[in-house]
Amino acid sequence: MNDHVFRPGEAVWVELCTPAPEAAEEFYGALLGWSVRHERIGDSTYRMCSIDGRDVAGISDDALHGGRPRGWLTYFAVDDIDGVAREAVALGGELVTAPRHLPAAGTGATAIDPFGAAFGLYQGEARAGVQLTNLPGALCWNELDTGEPHKSVSYYRSLFGYGTESRSDSPTGRPYSVLTLDDVPVAGVLEMDNAWPNLVPSKWITYFGVTALDAAVARTAELGGTPTIGPIDSPNGPLHLVKDPGGHTVCLIQLQDGLRPDHVSSPSAVNR
Repeated sequence: MNDHVFRPGEAVWVELCTPAPEAAEEFYGALLGWSVRHERIGDSTYRMCSIDGRDVAGISDDALHGGRPRGWLTYFAVDDIDGVAREAVALGGELVTAPRHLPAAGTGATAIDPFGAAFGLYQGEARAGVQLTNLPGALCWNELDTGEPHKSVSYYRSLFGYGTESRSDSPTGRPYSVLTLDDVPVAGVLEMDNAWPNLVPSKWITYFGVTALDAAVARTAELGGTPTIGPIDSPNGPLHLVKDPGGHTVCLIQLQDGLRPDHVSSPSAVNR
């Protein structure tokens, strides 16, 4: 069993849930340089995506979560997945996939928060989680975009024990909060226009690093995706929101400074 390199409440894994996993594999492999291997989980084929042999993300088909949710899913590390899953519901969320053992990995579950954002819980065993961060093609940041920022922050603080910091230098000009563990930033919350909260549900956004943002955005279009918002200058480097050919939003960032804790990108951290 691997030593845990993620603290409870830290984003530990990201997974694209899509009815067209073959197309997603082709798109992200070409865009981010991923190699993909297929693994079986029950009746589903799980696509494990890696860079230089280190796992960075997964792609699941519709069957794994019963067709819900769709799009990029952020999993958070937990020590007691059954207890946290119960608490996620008690606080007003909905359990979509009950805790289930994942062979050669750990135990996972999926939920939807009270404002519509899907997220996952993961208790790592054989696999701790992503094996690279803050590098091109790898996970850099996880951000909740929501029209109910105060209530959303309260929900996740109750669930994971986060501290919070308000940022006045949001590149979008919208209010921004940073969720922290022991004063270390681990995720962000961006306040969206909440004039129509029921029409625009909250959503967790996954950030992936790219070597050159302009080239990556152009490549996105060439591969059938759609650039949406950007480029935006941020304190950590320029970023751009794009949609893949399936319509799922992801953020690309030309990282100039680490966004999240960088404690799994060295071989010693991966192999211990």
